[in-house]
Amino acid sequence: MPTELLGIDILYYYIAVGVILLIMIYLFISYRIYKRLMLDHNNPPVDLVDHTDVFYKDSYQWFQEIPKEDIHITSYDGLKLHAFCIPSFDKKSQNLAIIMHGYQSKATDMIIIGQMYAKMGFQVILVDQRGHGESEGDFTTFGFYEKYDLKKWINHALRTYGADLRILIHGVSMGAATTMMATGLDITKNVKFLLLDSGFTKVKKTFLNANKSKIMRLFFLGLDIIVYSKHKFIFEQVRPVKYMRKNTIPFLIVQGELDRAVPVVMAERLYNVSIANRKNVYIVKNSRHALGFYDDFEGCRDELYKNIKDIFHIKKVYSINID
Repeated sequence: MPTELLGIDILYYYIAVGVILLIMIYLFISYRIYKRLMLDHNNPPVDLVDHTDVFYKDSYQWFQEIPKEDIHITSYDGLKLHAFCIPSFDKKSQNLAIIMHGYQSKATDMIIIGQMYAKMGFQVILVDQRGHGESEGDFTTFGFYEKYDLKKWINHALRTYGADLRILIHGVSMGAATTMMATGLDITKNVKFLLLDSGFTKVKKTFLNANKSKIMRLFFLGLDIIVYSKHKFIFEQVRPVKYMRKNTIPFLIVQGELDRAVPVVMAERLYNVSIANRKNVYIVKNSRHALGFYDDFEGCRDELYKNIKDIFHIKKVYSINID
């Protein structure tokens, strides 16, 4: 074989080896990002709420003392999912609030929100989303599979507590995304209202915003390859804005003015695309991601009350002395 041809073969060999190595490195980095986002989201455990904080401690004490029960359902893929159910103090009430926490959070982080609805006369279900709290699951999907879990919680509530329930769903961040995407599953007309706190339009944009670096965009293809191979979806399918285009359920968006992960422009986009006849946005000044109720509890609560009092037939007395 001529020397020049042998040299070309060697060159192609090293190019091929180099390309393979680059692909392996790319997929390795993509897998590390996937693992951090979807598998190790609570490793080590994250405590987003300090129940000794003056803002939370009274509601936490309330939660310790009230009657409640642990309830469970089985997800479509065989996971045992957990929630707390708090009965309404008004035994005649047909109002139920299902509360969906966000990424790295858990049901008990939402106690103060549960107390708010309980004091309005709602029965309350505080959900642990899959892979969080006391629910089984070794991965999270930012709402893609969680939307099916939410539908099962809704159906469980109707079978267990009565087919005439008027249901409100309160979701925060990933919980808001889960809520929005569940509206595309032909959920029951018993769902009368959505409270969407810091919900994103597309999860890819939130990844970019949260990481404060555009370099992550380079790994979206690798992430999608890994996620699809393991979970049979891609991140482009986690697009709550798509579901909001067809949503007719009344809603209120609570949005922090200084939220970088989910900026105000996302709230405006979700509001504008929806065809719902009743919709509102409440912007919390100087508030960051998912801290609207923390920074302006009374304002958020009062805006919510204005939006739901007629839908849920809430008597004025329920809104007195909520603090």
